[in-house]
Amino acid sequence: MTMGTNGTAIPSTNIAAAKHRWKILARALIGDRSSDPDDRIFSVRRFQCFGLFQSKVVEDRSSDADWFMYTSRDFEKLKLIVRQLRAESTVKLDTLLGFNNTGNICIWPSEEVMTYHCLKDVNWFRNKSVIELGGGMTCLAGMAVAACTEASCVVLTDGNGDSVKNLDLMIHENQDSFGTTTVSSRFLRWGPDETAADLKDRFDCVLCADCFFFDEGRSDLVELVCSLLRPGGQAVMFAPHRGPTLQTFVHLASNKFDVTVADNYDDKIWQLHQQMKLKGNGEYDENLHYPVSVLLKKTGSS
Repeated sequence: MTMGTNGTAIPSTNIAAAKHRWKILARALIGDRSSDPDDRIFSVRRFQCFGLFQSKVVEDRSSDADWFMYTSRDFEKLKLIVRQLRAESTVKLDTLLGFNNTGNICIWPSEEVMTYHCLKDVNWFRNKSVIELGGGMTCLAGMAVAACTEASCVVLTDGNGDSVKNLDLMIHENQDSFGTTTVSSRFLRWGPDETAADLKDRFDCVLCADCFFFDEGRSDLVELVCSLLRPGGQAVMFAPHRGPTLQTFVHLASNKFDVTVADNYDDKIWQLHQQMKLKGNGEYDENLHYPVSVLLKKTGSS
């Protein structure tokens, strides 16, 4: 057994599967086409994105990162400068197997969809305080809310120090887009040792994408979200089913929140989802790739 970040034991079989997945992803990102017989069992990163946003390289400022301008045909106001580390600098197994580091490599479909969802209702965020949890290297949804809405403040967080450093650089580059919204980043993990006492009851909205699949962290995530939200606040969360993991999280969350789960929450995304299923080329697996909407509302008694 290995101990997780919250002190609970992680079965060795889970550790082995996670390591194998990261090895597959590492090889793919650096262009290594070699494989072994177990790849088919563990592989998960085949589908890249739904194409909801467009990006192009705007400037090459260092040897380990590229800067991209993210735009959208649906949201003209979105002009976000995003820093993404190159594969050869990010794909190191000892770094990736730290705390919830999936977002350190790429922007996953759940983050992409959550960003799109937020931009569809920018007025809802007016004068609201927002925090994104586990946003990886980019916190794309939180950054988009900061740049395109009139939120009072946005806090971008991750449990990896390198991610937080990258977020700091992105905040600096996008400062002119934030208007009166106060934007900051910080290191934040959930669990018995989390240091979020100063954030208790401060937020109207929590954003979180694809963070349900760590068995050892679900209960801690529920507790943290409940602590962060003001009475009446809500968490906007997206994640694929990934077997029973989403339903397990929903069951835990229902003890503290009013929970709404939706598969068909947007006509455009639902249509793209159906198109991907019809292709039938083995690239797209809705169990692993289609983000389900999970909305948690905190009542006054929570």
